Amino acid sequence: MPKKKAASSNNTNNDVGEALALLSETLVDEEKRIRDEGADAMKTGAYDTARDVIDFAERLIAFQGKVSGLQEEWEELENARDAATPEVQQIVSKHFFGKKKKGLITNQDEYCKPILEVLVEMGGKGKTKAVLDRLGEKMGGTLKPIDYECHKSNDKQIRWRNTGQWARNKMVNSDGRMKKDSPNVSTSKFTL
Repeated sequence: MPKKKAASSNNTNNDVGEALALLSETLVDEEKRIRDEGADAMKTGAYDTARDVIDFAERLIAFQGKVSGLQEEWEELENARDAATPEVQQIVSKHFFGKKKKGLITNQDEYCKPILEVLVEMGGKGKTKAVLDRLGEKMGGTLKPIDYECHKSNDKQIRWRNTGQWARNKMVNSDGRMKKDSPNVSTSKFTL
């Protein structure tokens, strides 16, 4: 009988590393379950069943080893991607690589002070696009190569511009350093 094609998923997370970790975790849980139920078969004297379970468990453990090897190989690929030029990273990071490792992307908090400085330069307020354009100039030496990639959730938006908008949001909604003045970005008080 021919195999059915897997139903397409609406899940946009194509992180192979995460999938391998989930598979590994699932196999560990399954191996424990099989071991426990195989021990029960031994206790009740079902020795043929227990031998078959042991054989299956050995094959499962061997498979776990292969998955572990794939995880290591994938991590090597991720490290090669991270060491590549920004142009190569942009091409190879479009799919299959999940969240970026901490420290690869400029932290959102590092945007706050430069945003406030830009607003001071602009007289206390400015249109979002103009503020972000100036922010990019101001943070040019701080931003990391991966910050210049298109954001995973929006192919048309550069990652640093998205993070800048989230930093603005944080200062408006969480700590009160800025006030909401849509479509302009305005400040109420500064913490420089």
